[in-house]
Amino acid sequence: MEVGKTIVSAFATPVSNYRWPDSEGLNAALADTILELKRGTPGLSKSNVGGWHSGMDFLDSKVDCVRELRTRLHGYVSALCRAVARDPSEAADFAMEGWANVLRHGQYNSLHCHPNAAWSGVYYVTGNAEPEDEHPFSGRLELVDPRPGASLSYSERTSLYGRFMVNPIAGQMVVFPGWLQHQVHPYFGPGERISIAFNVVHA
Repeated sequence: MEVGKTIVSAFATPVSNYRWPDSEGLNAALADTILELKRGTPGLSKSNVGGWHSGMDFLDSKVDCVRELRTRLHGYVSALCRAVARDPSEAADFAMEGWANVLRHGQYNSLHCHPNAAWSGVYYVTGNAEPEDEHPFSGRLELVDPRPGASLSYSERTSLYGRFMVNPIAGQMVVFPGWLQHQVHPYFGPGERISIAFNVVHA
């Protein structure tokens, strides 16, 4: 009996994880743009504990590299919406907002979600440094299991339990439902950890 074929993933949470190819030049331009903006803008206080959070209109910038990223994100999100739609032939109508984040040593993002967003995501302009032994989760994105009872049984050797952790690399993008709680563990690497987060709101 092939029991595996009888298993259905009920109430599964869709998470899209993609690395954009040929992004070195784009990432270098984005990093320069974000750090220049950071020098002249105080930033917002949201889920970030320390660090710098740009205004929510970062993706509206007319700078070439930001426009290129927005075009990429819009195309990807359109395909993602079709992939989960009950009728893929219907084009999804949505708006996007995005903001840049810069973390330095010891800074992080507390546990939070993004109300009213159908999808939320993050694009990594820079990756994580190699973690030190005393900080194995340094700078990692963690998506928190939404099932209330999942942590009651520690089935570490099965797929029934586990932590969803992302150790980001430059050019990587992770997209997930806006209601899914997530956090960024304190970053203990050198230099800046730069990312661009975004929300997708159905019109």
